[in-house]
Amino acid sequence: MATPVITVFTLTGPQDRLRQIARARAYRTCAPEHMKWEDETTLVMTLESGIGTSFLGHGLGLSDEYPDVSIRGMEYFDCFDDPAFAKWQGGQLVYEADLITVFGILFPTDATKDWPGCSASFWHRSPPLATAIAENCPDFDLMPLRRLAGPVPGWVETTDGFATLFLRPPSTPDAQDGLGVILYPEIGRSTLVTGIDRFGGVARFRRQSYGQISASCPELRAVLRDRWNVSEKKRRKARQERKVLRRRLKKAEEERGDSVFSFVETDPWVI
Repeated sequence: MATPVITVFTLTGPQDRLRQIARARAYRTCAPEHMKWEDETTLVMTLESGIGTSFLGHGLGLSDEYPDVSIRGMEYFDCFDDPAFAKWQGGQLVYEADLITVFGILFPTDATKDWPGCSASFWHRSPPLATAIAENCPDFDLMPLRRLAGPVPGWVETTDGFATLFLRPPSTPDAQDGLGVILYPEIGRSTLVTGIDRFGGVARFRRQSYGQISASCPELRAVLRDRWNVSEKKRRKARQERKVLRRRLKKAEEERGDSVFSFVETDPWVI
């Protein structure tokens, strides 16, 4: 089954003008039942199977036709991976931001909600990222996580049962000094995320050994050691399974008489 593409255009302007646009764009941009009023001056048009043409091209067409309103566009897969944002004002493109996701995990922040919590997402930083996130996804803010209790002062923790994220949020709303450690204890993998800002923009995302992570984050050393030791048996089993897979690939390669399998990554858990 194909993953649906969600396209959203948000128009802001005088209510009478937006009502005219809604009538004019019915069945052109989307069906009337997919238009809704966010407030008296904000009209939201949503397409759950994509626009059928270029997202940016359609937004530019709307902006050319209606330069007297502000238009924000957003397009993403239903899992919200790699979303794209754009804004037009006065018929001109204000910004375009393609967010490349490097890691995402649910981060429980409110026990009263009937869903696991909010998603802590991390993206490769780009110049328009902060503006795009602040305008389109204001809830994607890591600063409230500073209020949560964590394994050591200044750090918070969450896990999805496979990966565990240790996060030190930015020190101030304008800072880009946040730090993240992603630990996969059952397969012996760890990743260091540096230069995190409040909206999840990162400067660098690189895999490091457990020892390197401990040296970079000495305050987490005892916590990481506990998590690491608990999963020793599962890591040993994973290593044995990789060895078996390598032998099978090597045998298949010898039987074929070529190196068709030599490019295969025998570790399926590469980060």
